[in-house]
Amino acid sequence: MKRIILVPLCLCAFGVSVRADYNNPPGWENDPYFTHQSWSFSNATVPGEPMAADTGFVNSSGTPTLTFQGAQWVGNMGMVFEPFEPFNPLGERSGGWQISGPQDHVPWLSIQVPNIANPGMEKEVWFEMTFRVSDMQLAGNIVNQVSFDCYADGILDDAHKFSYSDQEGGVIGVDMLGQIWLRFEGKFSFAPQPGSELMILTGSLANGQSVVLDQMDVDTHCIPEPATLGLLGIGAIGWLRRRS
Repeated sequence: MKRIILVPLCLCAFGVSVRADYNNPPGWENDPYFTHQSWSFSNATVPGEPMAADTGFVNSSGTPTLTFQGAQWVGNMGMVFEPFEPFNPLGERSGGWQISGPQDHVPWLSIQVPNIANPGMEKEVWFEMTFRVSDMQLAGNIVNQVSFDCYADGILDDAHKFSYSDQEGGVIGVDMLGQIWLRFEGKFSFAPQPGSELMILTGSLANGQSVVLDQMDVDTHCIPEPATLGLLGIGAIGWLRRRS
């Protein structure tokens, strides 16, 4: 999550429950190439496929998967409150997966999203994640300790690395133990559309620091590349001439 801008995010979307963290989606639902995958955690079952109990997934190309590395289950994380007076309750968190320090630039999780390669399309990937950090110092420095990257077809080199934009995030709440809750979102893009996307969250933590991932949402869609749009425009002009 490098270079993400920390800004206060809207809290009203929580309502009574804090489980539905699909808070600010990009609005791609009507795109014929739209996919959606969401993970939230209510038990110690090892995550993999998206949970349909929340916002589920929509992906006609296959089943996306989430894999943790070195994470431990944490259950019943209690009530989360607004971070500002009058500290209204936002809802209870049932559980998540905790990564603990010390560690230095270690992969925490990966997400594999299948789709169908298309040389005439550009791929856009949006993500939103909600997580808890152990202390205020980590909350203030999280953008320097964590990075989130996306690669085409699972190939980890610069030629297959997605560009990163539209980042924002910030504090959404605090719990009874004084631990800070954050939410971040951002967007990746890559051309041409690959056959799959591999997202990797990597981080560094000092001794005693920890991060608990509570929710992850990933949306994708495809848009024609500029050259393709130009060809479409030429075709439309030709069609109009034939009609005149």
